[in-house]
Amino acid sequence: MEVEERRLSRKEYIAGLDIGTTKTCCILAEVDADTRAVEIVGVGLTPSDGLKKGVVVELDTTSEAIRVATDKAQQMAGNFAIKSVVVGVTGEHISSLNSRGVVAITGPDREIKPADVDRVIEASKVIVLPPEQEIIQAIPRDFIVDGEEGVKDPIGMSATRLEVETHIVTGSSVFLDNIVKCVHRAGLSVDATVLNSVAAGEAVLLDEEKQLGVALVDIGGGTTDIAVFTGGEVYYTSVIPVGGNHVTNDIAIGLRTSREEAERVKKDYGAADGSLVEPGQTFEVTQLGAAEPVELPRDVLVRITEPRMQEILSMARAELAKSDRLEMLPAGVVLTGGACQMPGTVEIAEKTFGLSVRLGVPRNVGALSNTVASPIYSTAVGLIKYAAREQLGLQEREKTVTLKQAIASFFKRLFG
Repeated sequence: MEVEERRLSRKEYIAGLDIGTTKTCCILAEVDADTRAVEIVGVGLTPSDGLKKGVVVELDTTSEAIRVATDKAQQMAGNFAIKSVVVGVTGEHISSLNSRGVVAITGPDREIKPADVDRVIEASKVIVLPPEQEIIQAIPRDFIVDGEEGVKDPIGMSATRLEVETHIVTGSSVFLDNIVKCVHRAGLSVDATVLNSVAAGEAVLLDEEKQLGVALVDIGGGTTDIAVFTGGEVYYTSVIPVGGNHVTNDIAIGLRTSREEAERVKKDYGAADGSLVEPGQTFEVTQLGAAEPVELPRDVLVRITEPRMQEILSMARAELAKSDRLEMLPAGVVLTGGACQMPGTVEIAEKTFGLSVRLGVPRNVGALSNTVASPIYSTAVGLIKYAAREQLGLQEREKTVTLKQAIASFFKRLFG
């Protein structure tokens, strides 16, 4: 899979594209290269059913959803033309591992340069992969300079040996190619692909939480994406192939109704905690083949939604246990994603994880903050923030090198 790379000018527009099982969301933002501030200027959201559990099953349907979402974002932004997007990826085909790379620092001054950082990251990507898998991301977690750990930015330091610990995210080449193909069919190019949970972490997690240790659990329509952050960086990621759609399917079967009707009653009357239902509460649902809706006790619905939400959270807890960090998360768990909006989810999550839990929504995104202040926008907003941070970080490294060269040139002229 090939994607195009680009760098930010003083001000540039970045578009994030979250292609989900139930919805496709495109967010357009202006990024200031000096302040790193993100200002959202356009939001596009449309229903989508071209993906199942993060995997494309209908190319045309998915491409059309992308086209509609980007058109809506462009119109809100004053018909600004979106030409390329940063795309979120998820699915059962995603896997990850932590790796390490090492290179020698050569040259008369033994100074670590940006090229050395690139080399050591590339060295960490030399891993054995099945033929059908490819690397999506190699995320640096920590640099080690001559055995000294905990270095975040080694550029400019003197050393003979540079090491890096990276978190490697891999995915199926075929599935990833299909995602890119859908984007291309919508008339767009792909700037980069980013794991959904890593992106969502950029939007909803505080830097202090990442530093202390925190788990992100993003419950979407078809998948639940998990990421553990420690020391400020991602440590563990995982994808569970269950999500809010499974709750909808359970309701459709249990109440003998259509999926559309099941989705409606889930959003309007569902609850993850049965204790929230008051005696006598009822709801109406139109069952298959019926001319008129029937009235049912609300606890009939909650007896369907509560067990499934508890199961999803229990599966997420089991994944966190695999990370060996479940007992080392002082900042607890942050829930996000559309399915987390069901009343009672935070409360039963606290019981399930045995940790403090809060609901995460995007923040600090300018005048349209209220528009995207919902868990359904976490991934799309995070894609923009992640891309901005990565590209602006590259610019900062280039500035540092240029400044050092200028200083060296000055003293050379001064002292001969």
